[in-house]
Amino acid sequence: MRVPGIPFVQGRNVYPDRDGLKYGIAIHATANTATAEQEASYATRRTDGVSAHFYVDSDSIVQSLDTDVRAGHAGSGTGNENAIAIEITGLAGSSRQWWLANVAWGRLATVLATLCRHHGVAVRRATVAEMVANPRVRAFYGHNDMRLAWGGTTHTDPGPNFPWDHLLATVASALDSEDDMTPAQFLAILQDPAVARAMRALPWQYDGRGIPPNYNTLNVLNETLENTRALVGRNVSEEVVRAVLTALSPEAIAAAVPPDLAKKLADELAARLAVT
Repeated sequence: MRVPGIPFVQGRNVYPDRDGLKYGIAIHATANTATAEQEASYATRRTDGVSAHFYVDSDSIVQSLDTDVRAGHAGSGTGNENAIAIEITGLAGSSRQWWLANVAWGRLATVLATLCRHHGVAVRRATVAEMVANPRVRAFYGHNDMRLAWGGTTHTDPGPNFPWDHLLATVASALDSEDDMTPAQFLAILQDPAVARAMRALPWQYDGRGIPPNYNTLNVLNETLENTRALVGRNVSEEVVRAVLTALSPEAIAAAVPPDLAKKLADELAARLAVT
């Protein structure tokens, strides 16, 4: 997915992910104090195979890769395949006070809350033992945690003074404040290819003419919700389906769609479902 509302600059080193699923969010330090924009620009031309999904500095965040693709960030195939890479500009040896003063915590928390919701990641840091036992543990990890669990690197970032407690608290707070899903967030989920494939098979699509003309937007979204719920347990993109269900309810959908956006949402949903 691409997170709505933040800049996207396509990185050069993008790799196919075997299943398009992510289970963890990996926190890195860039080992420099460049800006997020400079890091994202460098990612468009670097030739060493390294990449990340997001770059963050003291006042901004830039997305470099869709989260359903694989970045070269962990040193191990396991970490690259299963984790979303967040590169925060800074040094692994920086103090706690430096980190607290030099990261766009609010913007980062909003993006991470969206990723947690979309990918089903728990707002906690996994232990290395958990990561060894279950490479798909749904949690946050540091680069050093991935080194200890899965090898493939000598990197120890984000460092011993990184304020994990502050990071997790701000993400939890951002999640708590998201009482309803916005139209943009809902559309981002619908535009996930796995969700689109599942919804193309819904019963009201079988006549080949797309969304029936007598349906209003809320009818369409509520029926999407109900039919998506019916897919659970049938191995049709189950991870994505469960992520949708944890975020949506008919009431939340109704509250999230102002009348002036109803036609736009219906048109975009119809176009997505019509893709072959």
